Amino acid sequence: MKWGIAVLEILVGILLFVVLLVFCSVLVSEYLFKMIIYRQKKSSCQKDIDAVASWYRHYPIAKTGRLWLENMPYINVYIKSFDGLRLYGALLESKKFSDKIIICVHGFTGSGKKDFASLARTYYLNGYNVLLVDNRAHGQSEGKYVGFGVLDRLDLRNWVKYTVNRFGSNIKIFLHGISMGGATVLMASSIMPKNVRGIIADCGFTSVDEIFEYVLKRDYHLPRFPIIYLTNIMSKIRAGYGYKDVNTTAEIARSDIPILFIHGENDEFVPLWMTMKNYSYCKAYKELYIVKDSEHAESHYIDKKAYESRMLAFVDKLSK
Repeated sequence: MKWGIAVLEILVGILLFVVLLVFCSVLVSEYLFKMIIYRQKKSSCQKDIDAVASWYRHYPIAKTGRLWLENMPYINVYIKSFDGLRLYGALLESKKFSDKIIICVHGFTGSGKKDFASLARTYYLNGYNVLLVDNRAHGQSEGKYVGFGVLDRLDLRNWVKYTVNRFGSNIKIFLHGISMGGATVLMASSIMPKNVRGIIADCGFTSVDEIFEYVLKRDYHLPRFPIIYLTNIMSKIRAGYGYKDVNTTAEIARSDIPILFIHGENDEFVPLWMTMKNYSYCKAYKELYIVKDSEHAESHYIDKKAYESRMLAFVDKLSK
């Protein structure tokens, strides 16, 4: 009898432990889902670029670009996403006729004007039209959930359609993305029309699944299971997409669009190996530019002259 009671107590203890473990896993997953997928002003899992101490040395470059953009007569433009969201973009039309446009796609918690002001200035002063888009759930665009490239690639296709309708069927389009934007332009590479002549992907990740697993281990020291599994289910139900719905490398392999891959050598948020993996899957014309001493999304600031020289040479070559 005593033996039976002891066994029962052990079983009840195990059951309570399992229930507690499941409950805690759900709570942690809900917390992380809200931090990452929900719309927010500041990232809780990524140090906001304005808060990174090492970034302050680049502030003068960013400030110059933002002040320049604020004083430019850019046009506020809007489109509808495939699921009915109102998406915003800032369009800079070249003073002289140009049959080329750069569509710039920002990173997580950023915006087109914030992330790309300095680069937009360079493109514009070199005679290009420039479109700075705000991804869904960012900036002036509508949306409750961040698309992490999976949904944004479809929005980008609509921006490309808008560009062709506005500038005509002969417009030559280039896509330039940084961080999440870098992954977005790569994910979109397989569904772009012939107008898209080239892609510049700066520190883009390989897939939502892999970048989330990497961040989960690095920042929270948590195992993949069950957190990734649970947040993936939440994302499918609430945001409308799963982490494995689109794989960056698979889309690159299906595309014939030339790509310039850029990555910071010291990037610890999106590790360098992700760009190397993306690069290895590219069957089209490709270039690789690794920026020494650069951390996440700061390659342009580390070596502005070399960075801009590479991007302009790439675009000019493919514009002919």
